[in-house]
Amino acid sequence: MDKLFRAEFTNEAFEQLCKLQKSNIADYKKIVKAVAIFEKFGKDACNSRPLKSGLFEIKADQVRAYYKYYENSIIIIGIIVLKKTQKAPERYIEQALNNIERYLKENKE
Repeated sequence: MDKLFRAEFTNEAFEQLCKLQKSNIADYKKIVKAVAIFEKFGKDACNSRPLKSGLFEIKADQVRAYYKYYENSIIIIGIIVLKKTQKAPERYIEQALNNIERYLKENKE
């Protein structure tokens, strides 16, 4: 089966993913698996929810990946964080949006 989506990571999100791999392999594996499931089956197959300004969140236990859709088949992940509260902190949302905007300017234009 082909993938429905392709995940792309901003530099910041990729760095955060690498740090997570070194510090907490269990959480690293959970978010990598959640993104892979999203790529293959879409948002209904994983724990995903809308936030604001076109930003969404993939949840894997305490790990969150904030992303936006791009050109129907791509998701761009702007930030990956460990989070222990229900509500997405505004600073994470703003940082993810800024990272994605910078990524699009550098890579898609």
